[in-house]
Amino acid sequence: MPPLLLSLRPSPSPCLRLRRLLLFRCSASFSATPSSSLAPYHASFDRRMALAGIHPYHRIAVGVSGGPDSMALCVLAAAWKKAAGRKAAGEEGSDASAFVDGLLGVVVDHGLRPESSDEARLVRDRMRGMGVECEIARCEWPDGRPKQGHVQEAAREVRYQKLLDICIKQQIGVLLIAHHSDDQAELFVLRLSRNSGILGLAGTAFVSQLFAPNLKYDGENFRRYGVLLVRPMLDFSKDDMYKICRGSNQSWVEDPTNNSMMYARNRIRASLRNLSTEGTFLSGVHKLISACRLARTCVDGTWSMISKKSVSILEFVSQRHRPLRGRSARLLLDYIRTIPCKAALTVAGCYLCAAPRSKGSKVLVCCSVDWMESSSAEISYKCSYEERAPPVPKIDQIVLEGLLRSNQFIQNHSNIPFVYSKSSIDVLNKAKDLNIIDDFTLEKLCYLRTDEQNKFVAKEHKDEEHDMEETKFPDCNVLSLCPGETCHFMSRFLITWKAPEDVNEICLHENEEYLSKICNVNLDGSLEVRHMVDADWLFLAEVCNIHSVEENLSDPKVSSGKMQMDNAPHHYRYLQQSAQKALQILKCIPAAVRRTLPVLTNTQGDIVCIPSIGFRCCPSLSIQAVFYPRVPLGGGYSSYL
Repeated sequence: MPPLLLSLRPSPSPCLRLRRLLLFRCSASFSATPSSSLAPYHASFDRRMALAGIHPYHRIAVGVSGGPDSMALCVLAAAWKKAAGRKAAGEEGSDASAFVDGLLGVVVDHGLRPESSDEARLVRDRMRGMGVECEIARCEWPDGRPKQGHVQEAAREVRYQKLLDICIKQQIGVLLIAHHSDDQAELFVLRLSRNSGILGLAGTAFVSQLFAPNLKYDGENFRRYGVLLVRPMLDFSKDDMYKICRGSNQSWVEDPTNNSMMYARNRIRASLRNLSTEGTFLSGVHKLISACRLARTCVDGTWSMISKKSVSILEFVSQRHRPLRGRSARLLLDYIRTIPCKAALTVAGCYLCAAPRSKGSKVLVCCSVDWMESSSAEISYKCSYEERAPPVPKIDQIVLEGLLRSNQFIQNHSNIPFVYSKSSIDVLNKAKDLNIIDDFTLEKLCYLRTDEQNKFVAKEHKDEEHDMEETKFPDCNVLSLCPGETCHFMSRFLITWKAPEDVNEICLHENEEYLSKICNVNLDGSLEVRHMVDADWLFLAEVCNIHSVEENLSDPKVSSGKMQMDNAPHHYRYLQQSAQKALQILKCIPAAVRRTLPVLTNTQGDIVCIPSIGFRCCPSLSIQAVFYPRVPLGGGYSSYL
């Protein structure tokens, strides 16, 4: 009996009994792949890493689930690192007990199954046994387990966040994920059912950039942190993963949730598995995906720059670090085609309208405030000065090498398919005309598309009914700011309130009581942060139109209870001058853009400061707002080679 099963026998735990069914170690009962036959896999892995611009001396993390895919990835990554180490040292062998330098495995324990913690520890120990240092990242679900039907999506989001956190902590700039060609086929069918265009049908990127949700303080400034997410196994199939594990005598775990037909991915996987024995179906699908990726690579790098820049700008303004596709993409393209535009459009978290005085020849793109308020992805938080982040991993050289290879690739390909295809059906029909797929493959792909589309529509209606029955409005957490603190407002504005001892200006009233009444800060010295509303413009105009303190005191309707000016003529004059300057700046800003500006108020709603346009009630309030989005323009580097 294999040693692993012997080690599990003493425990009567139900979790271990389940794991006994799920885990196995390659033994004589399986046809082990000779290690010499793994040479093509090692060579292919080396080529893909070089194509990404990554070298063995880079610090690398690997996402590990313990399944055959991630275990095969670890086998190849460790061998790649070791081979480079032996070559650099001029040695014939290496110390088998030593950990591979610059390689870290990360196991994410989602905590959604009772046995997940035991499995995570088992995978960690197995990784260490093969010479790869490994950490476990445990997920927490403060709002409870994800809703049925959304578990995989929620788990994926949390998983990537945990992987990113560990990479930043360990100063690692490259994260490897074990997605393979069968995963691409599943995603292709899934996006067919959602009627994606050529950009979506290209599948997941070979290289993409992930950004941390929070800015980090490096000792001098707050900075955005990001790592490169690389998928070097896209040329391999699921069967290849098993062969690599068997050939290297590595065990793996099979996740029982992969067999649940509740999830679209699993249903599609089962359908593709049944069709894989039918002639050239699967090879045709992979050829079609390759053609789509070629088209996307060229679109991203060459002549379709208008569409690409439009999409990049929308992702930048909305701060949604995800591709624009489906109905949103079609709405955007239709809007661009109608220039000069006369109407407005809200799409993908953005509000588009004609720029002032442009007669529709220029489009103004700004964040949709309504979407901002309803989206959980839009976060505001206080930035920490105490938690010093490590240096940002240097990935610029990797990106530069990747871009050079992409440009060379584009120059070597002149005939690009699907460039004018407007829908997924257009892509399929064009692929048939180009003999990329045959009639049988076209027929089956159309069937899979329609079948999954119908299930998706039915699920959407069911979810809508469920949401209407059990709508729970989240508590609005008001973001407060105190002197000496910094916050990141709606993932866009970095707002800093300098401490009193760091401010040269002083309040025009030394009395603390007046400081509270006239400067309008809360009794605890804090202010609340929100976005601008229409009434704020009117308030500034009212302050500018009051001609004297006496008029303000004699006409309570004008002051509207917003300010108490008693015995404060000097302070009032400063307030009026500040409002006049701010209003002049505000007139130059289109109305749609104004609504995204941060405003600081007290608990009564009185406006104290609008830092983006320079308005403040008192010179002692040194509050600055700098536009520093979490995701940079362009969404970071990506490659579809």
